[in-house]
Amino acid sequence: MEKLLEKTIPGAEFDSSARDPPPRCHPGTRLAILDRCLYFINHCDGTRKTRWVVGAAGVGKSALLQSIIESPKLVVSCHASVFFSINGRDDGTKAIVTISYQLAVKSEPYRQLIEREITRDPSLLQSSMAKQFSKLIVEPFIHNPQPNSANRILIVVDGLDECKDSRVQLELLRLISDLCIKYPSSPFVWLIASRPEQHITSLFSRAEVTPGYEKEEMPVNSNEARADVERFLRSEFTEIKKASDSVDPRWPDERDFWKLANAAGGLFAYAQTVINYISD
Repeated sequence: MEKLLEKTIPGAEFDSSARDPPPRCHPGTRLAILDRCLYFINHCDGTRKTRWVVGAAGVGKSALLQSIIESPKLVVSCHASVFFSINGRDDGTKAIVTISYQLAVKSEPYRQLIEREITRDPSLLQSSMAKQFSKLIVEPFIHNPQPNSANRILIVVDGLDECKDSRVQLELLRLISDLCIKYPSSPFVWLIASRPEQHITSLFSRAEVTPGYEKEEMPVNSNEARADVERFLRSEFTEIKKASDSVDPRWPDERDFWKLANAAGGLFAYAQTVINYISD
């Protein structure tokens, strides 16, 4: 396990100290999309076991995935997560081992299987992504009765476009797609978030890939997103007023509030940055 840990992406898990505090959906926001994603995870069947969450930078994809993992409505046997970031968590070649390590921590039968596999062939930790995916994911969970008894396993991959090599991004997507389509009884459900980069969009558009996924778009200026940003701003302004005795209770002026809300549109990153500035 220590050897396995050395080959993982440090800080990529949903509850890592490197991401603390992680982005989360503000209470009362993103309710519809949260429910859609949770319903998909809990009820998807057959080959269509991947949900691609796609949206522009700053629209709140990471917050959405974090909130899904932490939701009390999530019904899975276990889960693993890889939150990519250009700030040091961008080596996609370590994604498979990162997922494998997290699953090994949570499943004794799986841990015993991969310990035997790595003891037999230590070079596996330096092997290609395809071989690691086969030996650490497909064979243990598809061809072995013990780990395969798991009801549903959620794998979250956030910020795929922030993985530093586009070829690695596409290889990971191909491996996941092939698994979903070739093994429809697999216990794995995949939640993948990225920007709509051309090469990623192109792969998801291929005829051999489309049967394996559903698409969840997060448009910047939808009515839902704008209403959620407005709710977030009002809540944060209330908290700022509570923390200061010198702020006029009527602040901010409604005209000023709407200038800010209209400028932010449905972009949570804009609203959060402004709130951070004002609260300082």
